[in-house]
Amino acid sequence: MNDDPQNDPPKRRRGRPRQDIGAAALNDDRPFVSSLARGMSILRAFRAEDRVLGTQAIAERTGLHKTTVSRLLGTLTKLGYLRYMPEYGKYAVSNQVLTLGYAVMGRFGFGELVRSRMEDIAAQGDCVVALSVRDRLDMMFVELIRQPAAISLSLNVGSRIPMAESAPGRAYLFAADDALRDEVLKDLAAFHGDAWKAGKEAALMAALARIRETGHSDSFGDWKPEHNAIGIPLHDPLTGDIYTLSVGGNAARLSPERLRREHLPKLLAAAQDIAALGGGAF
Repeated sequence: MNDDPQNDPPKRRRGRPRQDIGAAALNDDRPFVSSLARGMSILRAFRAEDRVLGTQAIAERTGLHKTTVSRLLGTLTKLGYLRYMPEYGKYAVSNQVLTLGYAVMGRFGFGELVRSRMEDIAAQGDCVVALSVRDRLDMMFVELIRQPAAISLSLNVGSRIPMAESAPGRAYLFAADDALRDEVLKDLAAFHGDAWKAGKEAALMAALARIRETGHSDSFGDWKPEHNAIGIPLHDPLTGDIYTLSVGGNAARLSPERLRREHLPKLLAAAQDIAALGGGAF
């Protein structure tokens, strides 16, 4: 059966706009393999809160036709990245997927250094310290250390938070180059619709301007009224990929002043240590 998307029945798009293909990939002269892109979109459809997903749910999240989803699920299952759960008639992500992440985090001692700095920050208490990466229009936690007193939100590794309103998302956008930032802002505008022009765009632009002045991102009640956070961007010493390191928690315990006074110096020191892994050159 032909995998050409032109041969699939018309699809109704749902949910967030897909961003599996970056601007750099679209402008690249190298061939683009659409079937591989679809397979990756299947894996990205799974969220931290999902125990299992069925074909219909995956089709809705990816915008792919159910027939295409079924073929890709079979391939990913044979490769070991998914497990079919016959008792549910659905699929779960397997631990084979973890091998991809650990290959990245293990480079140059990057993951070990980040975790040690996160533990140091979290030792000050009342906070959640998170390492995040971009996932479409969200930021996803790939490492998280949480003190018991800071448990006010259900945040775990794999949890996603919105890019425009969160400290990690704002740090990411500030660190992105102009072309990538413009691409993401365009997608954010399409996703938020009328709310974008009604205030979300202005709030985000003001937040990015503050980063230029202060050297860190912030979100004081912007994402959740009860949540305050600050963040900074980090760069992978080999690839230059953008991560964000953030600290946040219950606004009643973590005021903006306390975050800046107690936690910001350690965030900035962590960025310097990680830059040194690559000799300061990305």
